[in-house]
Amino acid sequence: MSKRQEKREEFVSGSQKYRGPNRVVILVFVLIAVVGVGWFAFATRDTAVLPKRYEGGNYNIGKTPDYDGKTISMTDIENVVKDGKLIILLDEVIENKIIYTEYSKNGKRNAVTSFITPAGRLVVAMAMCEPCRSERFHIEDNVLVCDTCGTRWYLNDLRGISGGCLQYPPEELPYEVRNGQILVPEDIVREWEPRI
Repeated sequence: MSKRQEKREEFVSGSQKYRGPNRVVILVFVLIAVVGVGWFAFATRDTAVLPKRYEGGNYNIGKTPDYDGKTISMTDIENVVKDGKLIILLDEVIENKIIYTEYSKNGKRNAVTSFITPAGRLVVAMAMCEPCRSERFHIEDNVLVCDTCGTRWYLNDLRGISGGCLQYPPEELPYEVRNGQILVPEDIVREWEPRI
C-alpha cells in the first residue's frame, strides 16, 4: 500500500485525532480584533462634545463672512447689564468678527465671547477653554483656536479638530436679538461655572 493510500485509510477510518482550530487562524482573528478596537478608540477619542447645558441661539445675520486665509483676534468691548440681561451690540460683533466682554457684578466675574459662524449664525458663548482656563481665542480660517493651548474647533458647530481640550469648546448660551442688541440672560452668565 502506498503512503497516499495509507493516509486515505487513516482519514476514512477516523484514526487521526481532531486537534482543534489552527492556532495561526486564531492568532489572526485576535490581532484583527485588537487592531479594530484600538483604531475605534483612537478615532473616537476626545471628539465628543459634552452634553449641552444650554441651547445656543440661531439668529442669522443674513450673510456669510469670509474667514479664509485670515487670522482674527478678539476685540474687547463693553456690555451693559439691564433688566436681567447682559446686552451686547450686534453691530460690534459683526464689525469685529469675534469679541470679548466681561460680566462683573458683586464680586462675580465671567467672560463672554461672541462671533459669527461661516454660515452667518450668531454664537454667544462663555469665553473659556475650561481645562486650560484660557479666556482668549482667535479665528483662523474657519476655525476657533484657543490662544493658550492651541486647541481647535470648527466655527460652525464647535466640534473639536485637534488639541488637548477638544471636549470643552466655549459653552454656547441662549440669547435673543432685539433692536440691534444681543440679550443674554444675566443669571446664566452670573451663575455659570466650568464643567470640570
